[in-house]
Amino acid sequence: WVDDSNDTELIDKDMFHWELIDGFMTWCGRQNSKGLLSRPVWGRHRTNISWLLKQLNRTQDTKRLPKISNVSGHTTPHKSLDIERELKPITKRFFNSYFKLLEHYNAGTMPEKHPLYDKELLELIAQKKGIKGSDRVAHFAAFSRAVQPSSGHKNNPITKIAMMLCYLFTGMNTTPLAKMKISDVNFKEVQGGKYILDSVKGRAQHQEQDNALGFSKHAKDFIESWLNVAKSMANGDSNSPLFPYYSKDGQIKLYSEIGSSPHASINKLLTRLDFPKITPSILRKTKMDTLFQATESVYLVAMSANNSIKVVSSQYLYGTSGEHEKKLNAAMDAKFSNAKGVDINTAVEEAKYKHSNILDHYEYEALREGSNRSHEARTPTGIRCNDNKQGAVKTINKMLERIGVEMNSDEEACTSFLDCFECEHHSLVSDVTDIWLMMSFKETLQELEVTPAINSMPPKKMNTLLNTIETILGGFRDKSPENYKQAYELQKQTSHPLYSNIYSLNDLHEVFS
Repeated sequence: WVDDSNDTELIDKDMFHWELIDGFMTWCGRQNSKGLLSRPVWGRHRTNISWLLKQLNRTQDTKRLPKISNVSGHTTPHKSLDIERELKPITKRFFNSYFKLLEHYNAGTMPEKHPLYDKELLELIAQKKGIKGSDRVAHFAAFSRAVQPSSGHKNNPITKIAMMLCYLFTGMNTTPLAKMKISDVNFKEVQGGKYILDSVKGRAQHQEQDNALGFSKHAKDFIESWLNVAKSMANGDSNSPLFPYYSKDGQIKLYSEIGSSPHASINKLLTRLDFPKITPSILRKTKMDTLFQATESVYLVAMSANNSIKVVSSQYLYGTSGEHEKKLNAAMDAKFSNAKGVDINTAVEEAKYKHSNILDHYEYEALREGSNRSHEARTPTGIRCNDNKQGAVKTINKMLERIGVEMNSDEEACTSFLDCFECEHHSLVSDVTDIWLMMSFKETLQELEVTPAINSMPPKKMNTLLNTIETILGGFRDKSPENYKQAYELQKQTSHPLYSNIYSLNDLHEVFS
């Protein structure tokens, strides 16, 4: 500040003269009021100056520093990653890189280029951004430099990727992860087997953390293989670091000691591939946002994040940015379709399902874990019902009572399957059977549409259903291309048994409506 200001000079050659400090704090306040300096940055400046004054035995001067209130309220939170466009592609590349580096480690060799290298993608990015000349050379060469001996010890590339995968699975910060020893990894036979990483969180009053991984086959395979690598590097010493950093001369250090994070060099490669940077904080935010969107439970998010309910509730008071973005995109899509002449109700339905959350089988199982699953059902339309004791069950019971049919509580269930699309208790799961059912349902609807003699469904409802189904099937195709392909092949051979002929849907509708 002194160097950059033409009107400010050192006083008595003292960089920390009180008048200079007071002037700097006043300048920070003015910059903040103009919107040129954020309150959190101003707060960090104050904290740093306070620390320096204490080192100079000027504790009294620290009390004269201005109080900066509501710093956390002005903090810009990390932006979470988009699950489909960012997190999943990055995760796949990390796994691919890890297992390729593992092959080289076992063979005692090094790759010519870092396994994150993707020539076709780099070429597309170079063309899109107009990267030419020496910049183009550097664009491609970055992946070779990352694994050259001059860049560091040959063990470091695989260790860095392993830490990135641990960030993904646990959300742990670099410092506690770097301080872990091989002996800190324990296997617990719960929920199919989990590996627990024993650590302590300093900023949370040194409370122990539940950092579990192994809930999926990928996680289990990864940690088991990494334990073998870590033990091999340590010559069997279980007190050695789980994620060691090797200096060029082969000395083992901790990443928390070297002043450089393992993700710094990986992020340089990710940005070359046009992916966002990855940090433990961003991954935790992604996990929290996804969990909140799925459950809308502040309590579950707080438990998962090892955080207080008060802190988490303040973050999700107005939902998530991803949720708002989806709703805005859906609204814009609906307006655009309506402007092109599509009926407003149809446009809204199409936009709603185009931007809805479609889950794969694993995501659905993870979401429903711990819930009462005794009333789940797969409906004739291919939609999952999370609770068939809800929905239209009361309306159906009243209709049955009018005609003298009594149902006991065990037999009560919602069967109004054509209304599932509007029900809050439905889920869309891109499983092969679900997709096949919906394809068969769609084909039967189309056959009914051209056979008015046996069609008992109002034309408007049929059009709405067909438009909605078309949109959902497009979402299924984007979410799980392989499952969609399998379902398509099944549908080419024959419709789902539930729709064996053109009368099937009418029969279902008459029985269950």
